[in-house]
Amino acid sequence: MSIDCFIYHPLKLWFDLTLFFLVFIAFVVLIYLAYRRLDEMEYLLNKCSLITPNQRVWGNSIRGRMIRLSAVTAAVVLPKWNVKRGAVDWQQVQAFPRNLKRLLQGTLLVGVFFLISATADILYKWLYQ
Repeated sequence: MSIDCFIYHPLKLWFDLTLFFLVFIAFVVLIYLAYRRLDEMEYLLNKCSLITPNQRVWGNSIRGRMIRLSAVTAAVVLPKWNVKRGAVDWQQVQAFPRNLKRLLQGTLLVGVFFLISATADILYKWLYQ
């Protein structure tokens, strides 16, 4: 791969730079949530069987905090699916603050968009080379 693909495809360059910027912002937001707001979020969901075992198992390392944040995200973003499984308390998920819920949904959306665009880019290179 050479620099020519960026020179001859400026739209792809701007798309990739915008996507990189969005992923970077989402990563910074997730780190902020993991270190500043995770304990509050876990306290708000203290009756959920999806959340409480992760606190004891994973601890306070960066990896553990990110895994615990992923469990909180799964509980908040997919509440109906987790209620069917009996993993979350519906009233606690409904009482979860809307701004934190939107932040978690936004970072998840950016991650899904990144995976879709990366897969499309790989398939495009694979099919047309």
